[in-house]
Amino acid sequence: MGEVKRVGVGMSSRREGGKMDTVTINGTAIQEMVQSALAFSAEKAESSAAREVRREIADGDCTVCEYLRYGLSKELGQYLGTIDRSVQAVYAYEPEYAAGVLDLDSGGPGIDQGINLIVSVDRKNYALDSIVASLEDAVKEGVQALLCSKASGSCFALDVKVVDGEELASRRGYGALVSSVYVAPMRLWSRVDSA
Repeated sequence: MGEVKRVGVGMSSRREGGKMDTVTINGTAIQEMVQSALAFSAEKAESSAAREVRREIADGDCTVCEYLRYGLSKELGQYLGTIDRSVQAVYAYEPEYAAGVLDLDSGGPGIDQGINLIVSVDRKNYALDSIVASLEDAVKEGVQALLCSKASGSCFALDVKVVDGEELASRRGYGALVSSVYVAPMRLWSRVDSA
């Protein structure tokens, strides 16, 4: 997973009435991310192929689905880091643990199983907001075929929180979560690691 993948992004440079540029995510890019996440899941679940993982997910195997969610989170983190130079790091976190709703030792399934990311940036910008909004829609479409009969609407819902350097330094909002010693999120990608 050390290699940097190039994924397609369509950007419309049309500006009307002072609106920011619109970013659309190429559907092929999402499918490449999903395929890579399926391969990761197959490796972790000790399955022979991605199609076997698809069958296990369709049968409602939540463990395999969690591998897929993690693999897709890593792909999305790398994508966000390579598409926007202001991104410094991308983290995955579990909202119910961060809010203290569940005991970390409970071992039970989470309440909200979506893909929850914190993106640390030098400074917030509208271009990244547009990329994130498009990515949320593209992921929803891209994983539609992978949902099992037990799937809730939040199984693969992408939720991205963006924090800037000031929020990290002052430990405000999600900036506090990044440096938490109790429920620290998992770093998926970092500009320092990829340099």
